[in-house]
Amino acid sequence: TLAEIGRVYRDSGMLIDPHTATGTAAARRSRSNGATVCLSTAHPAKFPDAVEKATGIRPELPPELGDLMERTERISDLPADLAAVSDFVRGVSRVSR
Repeated sequence: TLAEIGRVYRDSGMLIDPHTATGTAAARRSRSNGATVCLSTAHPAKFPDAVEKATGIRPELPPELGDLMERTERISDLPADLAAVSDFVRGVSRVSR
């Protein structure tokens, strides 16, 4: 997991959390010929020690996430179906129009 966090950072400049790293590693190793979407599951600053160990950078929570550790955890179980995932993302996204 730490190796994947480091690889993603070196390759893209993005900091990712350990759970997302598990997903990106699985996606990278997949033998699928189709496109793969990997949704990040947490802000990297939720796991500052792991991210710092993997990248040398200690992420900080942005001000709007200052109460992150006190928030209620939300979990959504989705089927492996593009339409279902698309509908879910549209439903929870706050997009400016």
